[in-house]
Amino acid sequence: MLNIKDASSRFIRKGEDLSAILAVGDFIVVKIFNVTSQNLIDVTMKEPGLRKVEGGRIISINSMKVPRVIGKQGSMISLIKRYTNSDITVGQNGLIWLRSQNPADEFLAEEAIKRVEAQSHLSGLTERIESFLQEKTGKKVQAQVRETTTTQENVSASPNGGEQ
Repeated sequence: MLNIKDASSRFIRKGEDLSAILAVGDFIVVKIFNVTSQNLIDVTMKEPGLRKVEGGRIISINSMKVPRVIGKQGSMISLIKRYTNSDITVGQNGLIWLRSQNPADEFLAEEAIKRVEAQSHLSGLTERIESFLQEKTGKKVQAQVRETTTTQENVSASPNGGEQ
């Protein structure tokens, strides 16, 4: 359950139409902070990066493949982001949000993610995906240097109402 006070930082007047903030069918990025003994799930949007998903597209993969799509220290998803110039949020439930200025880049990011999902059992997958992206984009992108103090954030995308 998401309290409306956790869905928006702006003032909400009594009697205001709340569908302007969130409507049934909207997708949101939330953090689960409590599961009750009746298996009710409480979520919040009160942390950085948690928001209503607007624009882009949502694809679904097997949730067991999420760690492979993210890669060690985020290497795989960073690679895909760099080559496709896309914003990508990977949910632990297998829902992935893609957004780019160019729809062709979104399709390329989706194709790369689906390849990772299909070939997750193979070794050398990062190099395979990089070769695939180089071939499709015609460019070679320099890897970004990561600091040793990198922290990884766990986010989950789920439809409004907590249904998954």
